[in-house]
Parts: sequence; C-alpha cells; structure tokens
Amino acid sequence: MSNVVYYFAGSGGDFLNPDGFTCTTYPREWQERYYNQNYLLIDPVVKRGLHNGLPFEWRDLKIEKGTPGYSMLMEGLDYSLGHAALSIPLLGTDGSRGLFAITSDDPRKFEGLARVSFVRDYQMLANYVHEAYLRITAFQANGVQDLSAEEKACLKLAAEGLLGHEIARKLKLSDPVVRLCLRVARHKLGAATTDMAILNANQLGVI
Repeated sequence: MSNVVYYFAGSGGDFLNPDGFTCTTYPREWQERYYNQNYLLIDPVVKRGLHNGLPFEWRDLKIEKGTPGYSMLMEGLDYSLGHAALSIPLLGTDGSRGLFAITSDDPRKFEGLARVSFVRDYQMLANYVHEAYLRITAFQANGVQDLSAEEKACLKLAAEGLLGHEIARKLKLSDPVVRLCLRVARHKLGAATTDMAILNANQLGVI
C-alpha cells in the first residue's frame, strides 16, 4: 500500500466539514493544499462515498474532464498519492458517516479477485477505526466512568507488558480479581481488548 486515509464525515446531515477529523499518510504538502483550497467540497471521491454505501475504486468514478473535481484528482498525481485507490464508505451505529481509503502505486492492484480480498480485509479494519474514533470522542465529550484504584493499577501494569499472573503477584491480588479488573476497565473505556483499553486510557489521561 502507498497510503491510507480515514475521514470522519460527522452526523446529523453536516457531512462536508473541512475541519472534520482526518488521519492520513498523504504527504504533508498535499494535506495543506487540500485543506487550504477547500478541496473537500469538490472531491468526487468524498461525494461518491457519502452517497453510496458500497466500496468503489476511484477509476470507477465518472468525472468530466475540465471539472474542478477532475483537476483536483489530476493534481493529486503530482503528490505521489498512488495510481490506484479503493474507498470504503462507513456508517456508524449512531448514524455517523466516514470514509476509509487505501492507495497503491500499482495501477492494477485492486483488479479482479484481488479487489474482493482487499474489500473483505480492509472493510473490517475500516469499521473498527470508525467505531474506535466514535468511542474516543464520546469519552472526551461526556467523560469516562472513573476507574477504581485496582482497575487503574492492573491496567497500568498491563501497559508495561505484565501478564495477568504477574500483575496478580505484584499487586497481591488473585488471578480472578485481576481478570475482573481488566474486564471492567475495558467496559468502562469502551474497548474490546485490553490493548485498546490501554490506548484509550493513555489518550484520555486516565493512566
């Protein structure tokens, strides 16, 4: 892969927000150009992604030459964005929308059966990223349930790489209690795994 892009389009109908959250490996020069020129408002990839729920290749887009959207995509080629790209539209459990894309320098990267394989693998990752972003922003907006002293201690040691029985020995707790503390911490932090709970806790300043 050449680049990966995740764009959170928002919810409530306001899906074209230039200040919306974007995470990308695109060159910094292109990111600044895209933002300063308000390319989001004319980007044919974004427009297609927000009005069609199916994954698509950028080459599938029907864009007339001479239009602002066409010129923008041609300009993007000068910034090494990739010669083939696959976008995956996202719809969160709360109705929010997002867009995930991967690009490649190989113009035939997503052709044929390879496209099916890439869609299957990256759709799962894309949805995970979208839901994780929703959880993190929800915690930042509404606050997170307080972790108990034991839950914080267990999570902190887990972040240091200790295993359950090592945490139990260090904190003088039983193995079942440690497992319970980590399970409750994951629930409070909206995480499916302990690693994600650690990531959320660090980002929120909980541990």
